Amino acid sequence: MLGAVSCLLDPSRAEAQARAASVSEAAQQGLFPGAILDAEFRKYTPPRNVFSPYYAWDAHLAMDVTVVRKGRGALAFSSLFQSVGTENISKRVTVGGTGYLLGLRFVHTRSKTFELSSGLSHFSSHLTRDLDEKTEEERRRGVPIPHGDDPSEYNVLYVSGRWTLPDRPLTPELELGLQPINFRFNGRDADYVRPIYLASRWTLWQGERKAVRAETEQEIGRRPFINVALVLALRPRKEGEGPFQAFVSATPGGKIRVSPRTGSVRGGIACGIRMRFRA
Repeated sequence: MLGAVSCLLDPSRAEAQARAASVSEAAQQGLFPGAILDAEFRKYTPPRNVFSPYYAWDAHLAMDVTVVRKGRGALAFSSLFQSVGTENISKRVTVGGTGYLLGLRFVHTRSKTFELSSGLSHFSSHLTRDLDEKTEEERRRGVPIPHGDDPSEYNVLYVSGRWTLPDRPLTPELELGLQPINFRFNGRDADYVRPIYLASRWTLWQGERKAVRAETEQEIGRRPFINVALVLALRPRKEGEGPFQAFVSATPGGKIRVSPRTGSVRGGIACGIRMRFRA
């Protein structure tokens, strides 16, 4: 009753509540109402750096599933399997490492333009015998063997907000994540995790069946990194994005960074393709 009276006295509040209600009604409700499937291949190009022999390309398969949704709240599960390839050994395609990212989060949709989420993200990376063989090959050539600075495992608690601003120039989509806690399940001391994650996407040009977008992902803290990409999306739908995308990306610094949000990223310039489907 008091809510109805306040809406009569404040029309703007009534409009905001109506928009929030339409968001919750438009979203599919119940068990497994939706999912996103994602596949990506990225090949690094010249100029080379000290990590090029060990990290020449990467590829991943990812899935994000809404387990259950009720009203404006939802429980979601995400997974990513990543492979990192070395330069060929005797004309043989080799995989130097694999990574696994698993996440569970609660999402609260405040409106069409803002959602808040919190959850747990786990990432672990594992080296292979192919990498040992490549390392021995480089050692026989007398080349110094570089070492990465980031840990191979993360268990991170985080909270993040995502904004979509369709009425602003370039229709930006922004995400800010705070992830200050990294821990081990066995109680031992965990390695450092960069505490701030930022991501953005900007529509530079929109055509009838295609679009050009700029994307950024970065983590701020010790040993920070940023990855910038220019993306051509073909056949984008009115809402969401097209299933096929081609991109060029760049990460300054020449290092390998391991993140509980992005998996592994190597410094350098790369080009690649991405397939993304909504179910």
